[in-house]
Amino acid sequence: MKHKKLFLTIILLIFLISCAQNNEVIKQSISNLNSDIMNLQKSIAELQLNIQELDRKINVNSENIKVNSEAIAKLKNELNNLNYKFETIKQNTNKQISIKPNKNENVNTSKNTESSEIIIIEDNTTDKTSLYSYSYELYMQGKYFESMNKFNEFLNKYPNDDLSDNALYWIGEIYYSQKDYIKCIDNMKELIKKYPQGNKVPDAYLKMAYAYLEIGDQDNAVKYLKYLLDNYPAARAANLAKQKLNELGVGYE
Repeated sequence: MKHKKLFLTIILLIFLISCAQNNEVIKQSISNLNSDIMNLQKSIAELQLNIQELDRKINVNSENIKVNSEAIAKLKNELNNLNYKFETIKQNTNKQISIKPNKNENVNTSKNTESSEIIIIEDNTTDKTSLYSYSYELYMQGKYFESMNKFNEFLNKYPNDDLSDNALYWIGEIYYSQKDYIKCIDNMKELIKKYPQGNKVPDAYLKMAYAYLEIGDQDNAVKYLKYLLDNYPAARAANLAKQKLNELGVGYE
């Protein structure tokens, strides 16, 4: 009996020693895990700081790119202005014409009354057409900033010309291409108001409807498409208006 109790006591001691060792292992594992977690948290914090610094550098670079782009656009515009002035001077030089003064007019003559004087005849029509053509060429090349400046210059010089509504229309197209739909709509409304008999009025209604669709205002878009069809049925823009109504699933009688 004594031997049996001693045996049980030895077994219990072995079990307790084993549990104590296991507890030490567990404690060490937990300690190692906590250390790993702390290192991971430190690494995450450093990574966040690096990301913030990278974002700051990106923002600085983006701002520098924006400033440089604006400076380049300004320089390009100034260069185009100089080229245009040079072409204008060259054209005016080529338009010098020698004519003899009319005998019936009072003119200052030199000792030789038969001599003629050089008179420079300004050809405004040529200058006007050149400016409009140059503005449109810039638009076709995708140089919208320069093109808009030139079209505005044309409108300032020739506000009531046959091409004035065209110039205003292309400014609206530039706004549309730049996704500035509100300014496009305002521009087309101004065209219709200033030049109600202009040949670009049907196109203005069409582009205005497209712009309304882009900002999610289908009611106004449909209204102007139908107005275009009602009032300018023979215009090229009318066919496009009908196609757009069909795409929208809107009937037109």
